[in-house]
Amino acid sequence: MIQLGLVPIVPILLLPFILIFFVIVFPIWGVALGVLGLLLLIARGLDRLASLAGVHAMASVAEAIGRAFHWVLTFGGLAKRVGVGVEHASPRESSRR
Repeated sequence: MIQLGLVPIVPILLLPFILIFFVIVFPIWGVALGVLGLLLLIARGLDRLASLAGVHAMASVAEAIGRAFHWVLTFGGLAKRVGVGVEHASPRESSRR
């Protein structure tokens, strides 16, 4: 009986964690995605211009920023590890992408 009496208290106990996530973590993640997305767009544009000029020096920069963007997009690879399963994901694979 006492367990059922504590059920209304659980959301109140979780409220600080929910507030910290949605007020602090989520906006910072959104800003990071926006900044990296803009940098990726600029890098890909510069890579396209450089490749038209016959220079391929920007290809590695655009690829590296693309990897960083996808890393941030998947919460540091957490979404990929959870989707694949922890026992099947190797640390080398999750750090590459």
